[in-house]
Order: sequence, then structure tokens, then C-alpha cells
Amino acid sequence: MGRNNEHISDETLLGYLLQALPKEEQQCIESQLLLDPILAQRVRDLTDLLAPRDVNVVFEHATAESEPRSDLTASTMDLIANSNLQLVPPGMMTQPAFESSSSTQLAWLDSFVALAAGIIIFCVLVPAIFISRESARRVSCAANLRELGQAIRSFAFGNTDRRVPNINVNGPLSFAGIYPMRLKDEGLLPSSEHVWCPSVETIDLDQPIPSTIAFLSASPATQNNWRYSAGGNYSYNLGYVSNGQYVTPAIESSINFALMGDTILSIEADVDAPPTHGRNAANILFADGQIRYVWIARIDAIQVDHPYRNLDNKKAAGIGDADCCLGPSHQFPLLPIK
Repeated sequence: MGRNNEHISDETLLGYLLQALPKEEQQCIESQLLLDPILAQRVRDLTDLLAPRDVNVVFEHATAESEPRSDLTASTMDLIANSNLQLVPPGMMTQPAFESSSSTQLAWLDSFVALAAGIIIFCVLVPAIFISRESARRVSCAANLRELGQAIRSFAFGNTDRRVPNINVNGPLSFAGIYPMRLKDEGLLPSSEHVWCPSVETIDLDQPIPSTIAFLSASPATQNNWRYSAGGNYSYNLGYVSNGQYVTPAIESSINFALMGDTILSIEADVDAPPTHGRNAANILFADGQIRYVWIARIDAIQVDHPYRNLDNKKAAGIGDADCCLGPSHQFPLLPIK
């Protein structure tokens, strides 16, 4: 403890005797007791004071002089009657020992108000945070579509027929995800990260996009994996059928068709599953370069060409040049996914 015995109070020694001190302090006093006889005597004195007394022994040694006076009760009552002593002043009431004070009540009220305010702030801020995060993802997605749209337009204007990247009708290159591969062949793909919408947090942005030569040189198993990842998680225009012939859309068409956009999560042709943004909305890039936030559930009501179904209500190539349909990376242009 680092102090002399005279600095050790009786309260501390009582705590030692009652084993109420911390373990380190108990041990320190015990070590001092072995070295300091004065301190040891103080402890013995306190021990003697705390020791119970035998009442019978006390009265056994009592003398006759210690007997109380016979008139002690009467004289005490006379003294009280003739005195002005008042144990409780008039008009005053005693209060319970544990009655809560006004300060305690105010503290509880303040705590309740603070808790209620915290709950209200939590209920207001949490939805706002989620809305803000989704809004940021939607803006980032639109930026991806804008970059890819510029690359597709550059690809189209680099060809005499002004057509967007073509999807083969048959063979290993007959899927919608061929768009980024065609752009990579021409050195127009801005980055492989641009084909992934940021609304899907579990994606791997480092997945490489192969060139068409690398794709054709790969094994069938690798080709199948690339078919689902080459186009990222966006959907691309599947072209249309006119007079029984499959046609790749031209960028200078009089029809402002949907060029690409977010992917509907369901692959069933008859199900309106939610797209990646919001509950029933998606970013869609049109051939004129505009990006629109489209509410899919309202398309039928306003009688606009559905960007994810053709006129036969299937996810396949459009029927005529006025009918467009977007399909995810793995989508075949002429056959709906079963």
C-alpha cells in the first residue's frame, strides 16, 4: 500500500477484518501486520470491539449499586411533561425514506424523451440512407450505359450499314452478350467493369471479357460460362425478324428503339419480375443516346413497346422493325429461354 500504519484509517482496518477490501489491499495489510506490531495491536483492539459480549457474564458481575432506581420511570415522565421538547415540529409530516425526488423524475423523463427522439430519427434516417444509396447506384448505372452507348454508336458509325453489333442466329456466338465482345474486337470497350450494374453487390468486377477469337478458341465449358458473363448483367437488343429474315438494327433507324438496359431478374417470359433498380423500374439506353428511367409496370398502360418482350409476349427477337426486345447476356435471339 506504500503508507505507514498511522495513515491506515480504522475504516480501512474494519474493511480488512470484514474481508471487504480488494484482494491486493487485503494482502498488503496482512504483510504489514507481520512487520508492524503497533498496527497488529490496532487490529486486535478492533477485533475485541467487534467480538460479541456474553450478557449473562455482564449481569453476573453487576453490583447492587448498578440496579436502577425504583422511581426512575415516574421521574422520567415528569421531566418530559415539564419540558418543551418536541420530537416532530407541528405541521410537519415525515416522508418515506425512498420517495423519489423531483430531480429523479425529471431524469427519467429526459431519458424517455431522448429515447423517443432517437427512435424517430432512426425511422427517418434509415429509409433516407437506403434511398440515397439506391439513387447513387442508379446514377452510376446510367453512367455505365452512357459509356457503352457511345461505344456502340462508334461501332455502328464505323460500318457502312450503320448497324449495331450483330448476334449470330446459330453457332456459339448466338447470344446477346456478344455486344461487349464485338466492342473489344474493335478496341472500343471502355472497361469490363462497365458491363456490370452496381445495384448487384455480389458481382465480380474483375471478370474478363473475351474477344470473339478467344471465345471461339475456348472449350465448350468455358464458352458456356462466358455466355453468362460476357455481357455482364445488362440486357441487349436482340434484333428483329422481318419477312422471315433475322435483321440487326441500324443505329440511324427512324425508330428510336431500346438499345440496352438493366436486366429483368426472371427468365420466364410470362412473369413481370422486378428489374435491378427499385421495385418496378429500370435504366434503359435508347438508340438516340438518351437514358430513361422506365417503370416497367406502367408500359402496358401507356401503350408503348415493351422493352423486354416482343409482340408475341416472348423474350426473343422483335417482330418487325418497330418491335424491340432486350435480352440478358445468355439470351438466344430467336428462341425464348425455357
